[in-house]
Parts: sequence; structure tokens; C-alpha cells
Amino acid sequence: MISKKRQIRLQILFTILCTGIVVIGVTLLYKFGLIMWADNYIYDYYVHKRGPLPTSDKVVLVLMDKKSAKKLNRLKGSWSRRQMAIALRNLCDADARIIGIDMIFNYPDCDSQADQILADTILDCNNVVLARGALSRGGEALSLDIFQDGMIGDGFIDFQPDKDDILRKIRFLNAKPLGDGTMQLLPAFSLELARAFLNIDFEFDFSNPDYFIMGAKGEKRLRLPYPELLINFHGRYTAFTNISYSDVVENRFPKEMVKGKIVIIGTSLTIDKDDYNTPFSRFFDTTSFFKKKFKKINKDILGERDLGVACHAHAVETILSQNFIKRVSESAPESNHIVIVFIILFGLAGLLFYTPMISLFWEMLILGAAICAVYQGSYSLFSTKLVLLDIAPLFCVLTLQFVFGIALQKYFSKKKAAQVTNLFSKYVSPGVVADLIKGDIETTLEGRSQELTILFSDLRDFSRLSEGLGAKNTSRLLNIYFDAMIPIVFKYQGTLDKLMGDAVMAFFGAPAQVPNHPVKAVETALKMLEEINNLRLRDDIEGIDKIDAGFGLNTDIVTVGNLGSHAFMDFTIVGDGVNLASRLEGLNKVYGTHIIISEFTAANLDERFLMRELDIVKVKGKEKAVVIFELIGFRNKLDECRVEMVKIFESGLDGFRNKKWDLAKKKFKTALQLIPEDRPSQLYLNRIEEFKQRPPEDDWIGVTKFNHK
Repeated sequence: MISKKRQIRLQILFTILCTGIVVIGVTLLYKFGLIMWADNYIYDYYVHKRGPLPTSDKVVLVLMDKKSAKKLNRLKGSWSRRQMAIALRNLCDADARIIGIDMIFNYPDCDSQADQILADTILDCNNVVLARGALSRGGEALSLDIFQDGMIGDGFIDFQPDKDDILRKIRFLNAKPLGDGTMQLLPAFSLELARAFLNIDFEFDFSNPDYFIMGAKGEKRLRLPYPELLINFHGRYTAFTNISYSDVVENRFPKEMVKGKIVIIGTSLTIDKDDYNTPFSRFFDTTSFFKKKFKKINKDILGERDLGVACHAHAVETILSQNFIKRVSESAPESNHIVIVFIILFGLAGLLFYTPMISLFWEMLILGAAICAVYQGSYSLFSTKLVLLDIAPLFCVLTLQFVFGIALQKYFSKKKAAQVTNLFSKYVSPGVVADLIKGDIETTLEGRSQELTILFSDLRDFSRLSEGLGAKNTSRLLNIYFDAMIPIVFKYQGTLDKLMGDAVMAFFGAPAQVPNHPVKAVETALKMLEEINNLRLRDDIEGIDKIDAGFGLNTDIVTVGNLGSHAFMDFTIVGDGVNLASRLEGLNKVYGTHIIISEFTAANLDERFLMRELDIVKVKGKEKAVVIFELIGFRNKLDECRVEMVKIFESGLDGFRNKKWDLAKKKFKTALQLIPEDRPSQLYLNRIEEFKQRPPEDDWIGVTKFNHK
């Protein structure tokens, strides 16, 4: 059997091992980006929960929508460049500060005059930012030189959604290698729009490890975060002022809507495939939203994704407002250790789940509360400070610590249960074993002093009976007898200590606590005696009709526990109280009774039991005299004749102890008249005759001494 100290050491060792595995495992998963999908989902939900934000109204979208395609007779796959020149002219006349065109004019129009008109308009406006495609194996996608000559700048419009096809961030710059070995930095479309709007020089300062600066020293400058821009989405495309492209071409729009602002022209048609999933559109069912307002909608025009031109607008708005989302994660160099520190701290906090003193319900409650607290704290940090903490690893650590903790507790609980079951299953009932498993087993096993009630029973004259039966029949008889007796001990919450030949030794009150153990013990003795009487009625077992038994019960403080050597241990009891119970069982032969109990047991019985005082005795090995009683049975099951006999017997016993021999003799004879087979009454009549012939000493107080077991 594993000692408590060793089990504690093993549990601590496994706890440390499991915690180490969880912390290291989650850290590796996090560093290799294997749980980034969960943090991305949480971020998307944060954005959705926060809801739309008001914009600065510095950005306006001119949408090439279905209305425009129909009114302007758009040809498949292209828009008229003449109409584009008109739109630019109208926007410039309305004092739009910067105009960005989210499309690339990388091939000549079939109408060469249209290209020239558009190029002249771009040059005349002197506020147009064009789009370009990022570097790829196929080279760059650039607008024609004729258009580049008049632009004030251009930027790449390519987006790179994450692996889950959600657009969350953009690159600020692309590096283009030049022939002389140097690198040319190319800005993102949104960055170029913001730079042009703020009139900042295209110069960079990368000296600070936490951010880089755009703009010349001594001039207006723009501070930007490394390494990418996590777009602070303010909603969907509807967060910005929208104007139909056809209205701009036809000059039917309020001029104040674009005055002094950035105007971005781009498509809103799904057939142009310039749309993306964003944190907002991920949780936004456009169809359901508009069905509430319109009887019929066309999903071909507006799907569940958001417009590419709107994504550029959100990026520009983020740059201009400087409301950057700072992600505390492994992907951010300035904070790459913070999350790992949190993983370690939460791993240590998860040690709470390995504590057996806390129930499963409370551990689940603590886990739920911890996850809610982490989530709410992280969301508050995001919504108020725009700080995004990756909390998926923390959820993983807490959940895994909970699972490992519960599993480890179950493992050691099963070992504990197996240990107790192996030790006690042959001694006590399964119910008691279950109760023991719930408690402190080590305390139960330790040798300690405790008040118990001890029961001894022994078959009368079994040695002589077994000689006549032979070995086979004796074995069969004992098996039948013990099969009937042992369940009774278990039924009344007793512990079977041992079987000694034909004798049974049991005790009550340990290892499971039994507050009324004296009552349970006497109930056991009475039930066993009743069952013996039933066994005697059987005729299928040779010799069973001749069995009879005596019982001795005593309540005392004894030593109980797992006693023995390191090689062999046994859960048992030792002490004077045990010896007295054994002596009382043997006295049944003297008094002609079946059940004798000590005064200590009798003191704990109530009026349900009928008993009579038998004697004051000094048994072998004991110097102190003990009052003994015969347990006759349950009062409500006995006839009035026997109850009356007990009263008369006790009156005769009082006369006997006061040396009133004639009075005592008369009482005992009356008792015999009521119950002729009452052997204690006959015993005292014999003692009276002896004392009449040899009177006791003057200091005699009625104590009977026994020098045999």
C-alpha cells in the first residue's frame, strides 16, 4: 500500500509534470501560430461586439454601382474613360482635396482620345492618386505612363487576407529592388492617400524599434506602427458617405459632400470581385438586414462580403485618426514576450484545478469565471485602449490545466479507491467502502485510539460436532453458517475483523464512523441469533440442526488501524476492551445465555431492548470488576411472561447481593416457574445453597471471579 507521504509526492510530481507539458505545449502552439485562428476569431468578435464607430468624415466613397452601370451604359469589364475624366473634373470643381482611383489603367483604351482626355484631366486636377499592383512573378501592374505623368502618387491596392479568408491588416510598404542594388519603397494605396492628404514628404525614419516615421525632419510627420496596419474597421462601407458614380459623372451631387475631403472611386459590383470578408461582415448577415426594409433584394449586387474600396477607406481613416490597434502578440516584436509570461502565470494559476479539496462543480465554476474574466478584461482593454491581447493561449492553458487537473485527481482517486477496496472489501459492506473512499483514507488507516463496540461469537461444542461430521461436511456447514452471518455484520455497518475457526470477530464504529455503534452491535447479535434459529430448521445440511452460538459484546476505547509489519499488515483492533468482549462470549457457557454485554454497552441502549443484569464479574486478565447483562431481545417481540420474569430475577439478584438468601431463593424459584428453562435463575439457586453452607466473607459485594478464559 502506498503511504500518504509517497502519494502526495507522486501527486505533486505529476502536477508539476502536467503543468510543464501544458505551458510548454501551448507556448509552442502559440509561437508556431497554430492557434492564431482562435485569436483572430476573438478579434473579429470584439469588432462586431463593439459595433460601428463614427468616422472623421474626411473620406467619401464614390461607388460604381448597378445604378451607374445601367445609366452610363457600362460595357462588360470596363468603364468609359471619358466618363471618368468628367467625374474627376466634377470632383475637382467641387474642391475635393484628394481623389483616389481604385482601379489600374494598365492598357490603352480603344478610344485613344479618351486616354488623352483622362490624362489631361488628371494633370489638371493635380490631386489624383492612382492604383498599382504589387510586385509578383509576373511583374508590376502599373497604369500607363500617360496617366502616371499627371498623378501626384500611386500605391499598391493588393490585399492579403489571413488564412481564414478574413481581411484584417495591410502592409504599409513594398520593397522594389533596383538595378543599382538599392531598394525602392512603394506605399500602400491607403498610405499614399493619407500622405497626400496631409501633404507629407515621402521620407522614412526607421530608427525607433516600436514604430516608424513618415515625413521629413522639421516638417509635418506621420507615426506608423510596425510591422503592418491592423485596420480599425469603423463598420461596413456604409460607415462612409456614399455617392453613386453616375451622380458624380452627371454632376448631381452636393458639392459640400466632397469639399476638402479624400474621395475614393471604386466598384461595388460583385461581378468585379473586389470584395472581402472583414471582421464586420463575418458576423453581419446583409441579406437579413435588408430584408427587414425591402421586400426583395439582389444578392448579386451586395453580398455578405465588404467592398474593397471601403477597406481602403477604413485603412485611410485608421491612419488619419492615429487610432491604431496595438496587438500584444508573438507577431508583434515589441511585445513578443508578454503573452508567454501570461501563459506561464495562467499555468501556475491552473494548479488550483489539481487541488482535491475543491469539488468538480466549484472547479468548473472557477474555470468559467476565469475565462469570463479574461474575456471581459481583454475586451475592455480593446474597446477602451485599442490594445488587443491574444487570449486564446490563455484559454487553452486554463482549459488544459482543468482537464489535466481533473484527470489527475480522478487517477489518484481511483488508486485510492482501489487501495481501500482491496483493503476493506473483505471486512465491510460495499456501502461502507464507498463512504471510506470519500473520506480521508490515510487518517482511517493510521493506528489510533477510538471508542468501538466489539462483538465475538462462537459456536457451542463445535469441536465435538465437527468430529462426527468429518472434514467435508464440517467445511460445508461452516460455509453455510458464515454465508448467513457475515452479511448481517455488513448490514448493520459492522467491520469483519477475522474468522477464527467457527468464531466471528467484528467491531462497529470504524473505519467508517457509526455514532450509535453499540446499538448496531446488539442489533447484529440479535439478528445473527435469529438467523441461527432459522438455519437449524434446514434439513439439507448435516449437523446444522445442532448448532448454537454465544455472543459477547463490549464497548471500550481500543487501538484501531492498519497494524502489522511492513511485509504484512491487517486492519484490526487491539486492547483490553477486545479481550473483555472475548471473555464475555465465553461466560455464556457459565450462565446458560446466548448474548452477554458489558455495562459499557448496556449504558448506550434504549428502552427498545430488554436486558437483565446478570452479575458483577472479574474476568481473567482484568483487576476491575465489570457489571454484565444478558441481552434478551427486542421488548416489543417478547411476551409479558418473560418481561415479568426479568423483573422478578432482578429482585432476587438484589436480595442475593444483600445476603437475603431466603428472599432471593424465593424470587429465583418464581422466575423459574414463569420460564422453567431460565438457567441464570437456576445458577443463582445453586450459589445460594453453596453460600448457605460456606457463607462469603464480610466484605463480599457480590463479585464473581473467573480464572479461566
